Amino acid sequence: MRGFSVVIFLFLFLSVYLNAQVDASVNISSNKDSSKVENKYYTDLTNKLLLKFTNNIKYTGLQITNKNTKKTVKLAPAGGLDLGFGFNYKWLGLGFTYGLPTGVQSDSTKGKTKKFDLQLNIYSKRVVVDALYQKYRGFHMANPGDFANWDSTTVFPQLPDMENYSIGASAYYIFNHKRFSYRAAYVRNEVQNKSAGSLLVGPFFNADAATTNDGFVSSDLPLEVQDTFDISSFSSISYGLAVGYTYSLVIKKKIFMNFSLVPGIGVKDLKTSMQGVERASKQGVAARVTYRFAMGYEHRWFLLGLTVYSTQGNVEIDNFQFKPGAGILKLFVAKRFDFKWKK
Repeated sequence: MRGFSVVIFLFLFLSVYLNAQVDASVNISSNKDSSKVENKYYTDLTNKLLLKFTNNIKYTGLQITNKNTKKTVKLAPAGGLDLGFGFNYKWLGLGFTYGLPTGVQSDSTKGKTKKFDLQLNIYSKRVVVDALYQKYRGFHMANPGDFANWDSTTVFPQLPDMENYSIGASAYYIFNHKRFSYRAAYVRNEVQNKSAGSLLVGPFFNADAATTNDGFVSSDLPLEVQDTFDISSFSSISYGLAVGYTYSLVIKKKIFMNFSLVPGIGVKDLKTSMQGVERASKQGVAARVTYRFAMGYEHRWFLLGLTVYSTQGNVEIDNFQFKPGAGILKLFVAKRFDFKWKK
């Protein structure tokens, strides 16, 4: 346990010191999980060292809709590309990614974004746990043409003081764990030999918040547009139960595709304010949907893979609808090695 604490401490220290976006994953295998009994549906390769080189695109965003005017403001940070490296061995997996500079042209067009990402994934044969923390500062309006005659190829309306926070966690039980492997699709330390799927059921929790000094519409846009969205902050806490399904299709034992859709419903606590003065608060029903997709190729000497993760919330208060979202697209090449500690 002490060694595990040291690993987590070093991971957090490096993530702050390097000012990079960092992923962490922990894959837990019990003694029963590590059984060497042959399974014709999937093969356990957690005893091999898996090295990955990744190319990631992360995103977060916020959509605010005025239900009276049917107009939607789409807010997004400046995009960027992350290069990374990771490994998996036995129960442990860690990954580190470094965000490449966006470039002078991107900074002038969409503004600068400071961001910090932390992800934790625990995948056993029976249970899947995902958790994330995101903090972004510096956004732009991605759809100014919906409100004014705007040439967005030159520059987007910018909100350099806007901050967005997101904390999320979910846990799912894999009912068909004897035939379906989640790790085969999203960790790759197991191999799915035959097509199979499973029902997923479990709780979820999300806390989302966004704030600006003068509102979510830039002063570059007409005053009537700013008055339509006269809020400067919102916060939402939601939790509930999610029920979904995941399925892996295996093609000639070398190629696979996985599709996962997990909708959830629960309760929420939502607040909005304008320049520090609370405008409205509400408790009610919350909805959230999580999508996953994976595609991979198994070669004798290497692995190729693509994974997509996306989560989208939907909360309403007064005459506004908020849709916070986050996700990641990851491309990677990897290789497994026979590896044993020398005693």
